[in-house]
Amino acid sequence: MNLISVAPSMQKVAIIQKVKDVLVPSLKRHKIIVGGRGKGASWSIARVLLLEGMQEPLFIACVREVQKTIKYSVYKLLEDTIATYKWDWFYAVGASEIVGKNGTKFVFFGMQEYNADNVKSLEGADRCWVAEAQSISRRSVNVLRPTIRKEGAVFWWDFNPRYEVDPVYVDYILNKDANAEVLWLSFEDNPWFTNSMKMEMESDYARNADEADHIWKGALRNMGDKYVCPSTLVDIAMRNELLKTSGPDIVVGADIAHQGGDQIIFYKRHGNKIIDQYISEKQDSIKTLRDLKAFAGDRSIKINIDNGDIGKAIADYLEVDNWIVDRVNFGGVPDDPIHYEDCASEMYFNLRDRLEYIDIPNDPILREQLIQRKYDYINGRRGYEVMKIESKDKFKDHAIGKFSSPDRADALVLCFYERDASGYAESLSYNIF
Repeated sequence: MNLISVAPSMQKVAIIQKVKDVLVPSLKRHKIIVGGRGKGASWSIARVLLLEGMQEPLFIACVREVQKTIKYSVYKLLEDTIATYKWDWFYAVGASEIVGKNGTKFVFFGMQEYNADNVKSLEGADRCWVAEAQSISRRSVNVLRPTIRKEGAVFWWDFNPRYEVDPVYVDYILNKDANAEVLWLSFEDNPWFTNSMKMEMESDYARNADEADHIWKGALRNMGDKYVCPSTLVDIAMRNELLKTSGPDIVVGADIAHQGGDQIIFYKRHGNKIIDQYISEKQDSIKTLRDLKAFAGDRSIKINIDNGDIGKAIADYLEVDNWIVDRVNFGGVPDDPIHYEDCASEMYFNLRDRLEYIDIPNDPILREQLIQRKYDYINGRRGYEVMKIESKDKFKDHAIGKFSSPDRADALVLCFYERDASGYAESLSYNIF
């Protein structure tokens, strides 16, 4: 592919050799480039897709988990590639899309803006480029993959591994998707690796060789025991200072305890920001019910409530009084049984996927509970590895801190839990693995 006919004369286009030899000719639906920084993957993907779009009219969706503005997408990279190769005779770079003379179109969006209904606008996509795919959430994967359903459609996934529980790592590395061609790259495969990048790499290795292996060679971060929520991600969520989002998206998460030592916790969020909290201990259910109503404040606000024992009784009273209640059984069946053993596991991993983009209280007890919850893999559906969070009793055996029960963490995952059964049910109809 070093020589492609893109004009009346032949033009040389530089592409990483392994990408040219392995991924370009592959007929598999998913083309995966995984490795560290400086591997040249994004430049190669941009050039391949621009060339393909010149050869035939294609609808190309460029995706990431969060895209605040167009500058957070691969738009600039594509624009620069067009300028480098002087392809402006063919491509018109607009304010929000790139269009070719033959009708090829590149569009850009963040998956958090989409759900199983409005993402249907992408059903006709011929290519889907998922950039920074290590940050893509399980919900987004389950919505996106079955939506891109056109015959012959191809995904390009570009990611630098972080943790073994990142959805794209689980699907394509751990569980070895049969429909995927996986290519590992590093800076050593990139003949255009600059001297300035080499200096940065050498400095990183001088400071911390293990971290440098993660940054530059794509090695997983060393987490020791298997914890669901790495401290690095929890700290990001506690440092974030987001504005309240507009619209009616206000939800309460309520973890209801007995009159023993466990705490009663309510969180309220507006969009991605926790805006209020309630913490109490050793009180009767009547006071808990009264306080929960006052905390929610409005019957239009949905309450996600732990449906065990006392929580179940309180949910009964709320429903009789016409409150919107979503009863959540921590040990119940998850929306996504292919990847999670139970609802508790699904909720915790869904929260983990969102930690970089949410604003939660800077509470040391909440932090202790989040970063100490462990998980393990068990043999699940069709023999693939399924994630299961440890029980509360096992958590209490090893947790360090004043409160040995993860009540605040449980209330937080309840608050951010969004059932997406329709999107997942649709994904089951497509043979992912």
